[in-house]
Amino acid sequence: MSSPALAPLLLRSDRPSRLAGVLAAIAGVGLATAAVYPLKRVAPVVSLGVLYVLAVVVVSTFWGLYLGIGTSILSAAAFNFFHLPPHGRFELADERDWVALLVFVVVAIATGSVAELARARSRESAQRREEADLAAEMAQLLLGSADLDAALVRSGERLAAALGVPWAALALGDVPPGVDSTAFPLHGDGSRVGTLLLPATLTQAERARTAERVVPPLESVLAAALHRTELQAEVVETAALRRSDELKTAVLRSVSHDLRTPLTAIMMAAAALDATRPTSAKVSEVREQVLAAATRLGRLIEKLLDLSLLQAGGAEPRLVWYSIDEVLAEAVEQLSAGDVVFKLSVEEGLPLLQGDPAQLERAFANVLENAARHSDGKPVSVRARVIRERIRVLVSDQGPGIPASEHERIFLPFYRVPGSSAHDSSSGLGLAITRGFLELNGGRVRVESTPPAGTTFVVEFPLPERELAPAAAPSAAVPD
Repeated sequence: MSSPALAPLLLRSDRPSRLAGVLAAIAGVGLATAAVYPLKRVAPVVSLGVLYVLAVVVVSTFWGLYLGIGTSILSAAAFNFFHLPPHGRFELADERDWVALLVFVVVAIATGSVAELARARSRESAQRREEADLAAEMAQLLLGSADLDAALVRSGERLAAALGVPWAALALGDVPPGVDSTAFPLHGDGSRVGTLLLPATLTQAERARTAERVVPPLESVLAAALHRTELQAEVVETAALRRSDELKTAVLRSVSHDLRTPLTAIMMAAAALDATRPTSAKVSEVREQVLAAATRLGRLIEKLLDLSLLQAGGAEPRLVWYSIDEVLAEAVEQLSAGDVVFKLSVEEGLPLLQGDPAQLERAFANVLENAARHSDGKPVSVRARVIRERIRVLVSDQGPGIPASEHERIFLPFYRVPGSSAHDSSSGLGLAITRGFLELNGGRVRVESTPPAGTTFVVEFPLPERELAPAAAPSAAVPD
């Protein structure tokens, strides 16, 4: 715990009053003068002037060099008046006494200077030590507490005791001073981190000493405490998000597994209706509706699982060399049973790419499904070309288009463009999964759309290095 001795070291001068110094000088000179009388019988008078040096050293040490010089002059006058002939007069009968007296004054002043310097260094050393103790205590309070607000209150109390002031307050941010307080801004990392408030009764010198000696270490400690608090908050938030993701993934997997079994049973039962006995047109219609709904639910479950894997970081691609035209053909085949026609056009001789074909098929299937949903029954164009050292795939529909403000939002999970024609039928998962799988496999996707001229999804892959890529297989694309 800080000692009240910090107060004189940090804020106020530890030197006694000047009046006390004058009285001490007079008393010291008087004692030295009295001590010379009995010693004159056993030693030369001139050599006894050294007794006055003691008074000069004491006064210089505690009251400074200027009062020490005054003491040396007073000592020379007393020595001359009382002990050098002619006695009782400020005169010297022997010229050698002038030399001795001058030497005495010089020696006294030099000795006083050395004493003053030693005192200053000792005082500086003690002050630095106390400042270090105060900084260490502030660091312990602010960095060792889980509650920064409570630590600030305790730090203010310790600062008040350490500085010898009635009160002190340490606050975060910019706090303006009141009529009875003085504010010292605290900065760290180029920004304002807090404010030190002290009584307005401090003198200008005390304010300067506080700004020079107390504020800098306090700034460093408070900035470190704030950084530590931010890191702790990030750790807690990250842990909470991780637990949330783990729980969400576990729930999705569990629900998906539990749904798959009854869903498969429903689809098998619906498919077996025609095989067991003749059915009416109404039953056949219901059967088709059940199969369509079950198929849609199955796709939704697959998308939920894909999204959970992407968000949990568990969708590591299995890298192999693949042909982009085969991936696109498989994606088109998955949606061929629908009402929308896909026109696939792939440039001949496209180089093979490295990635996970299964993930890329699902990524492109989601893009194609989105385009089909917004095409209003019109054909969807799928083109693959080499442009500027990249393989570019363009998926274009003839729908109403997407506003520019929505171009990035559509890739967010569960986001659906408000007011779109397919708003009710979309899960809002497909495009988020598309971007996730494409980025895992070195690709990127963006949207080009100017309503009402339709929408084009642009997917790009960098060309592989020629010495690494195997020879391209013949194109399996379906021509326009």
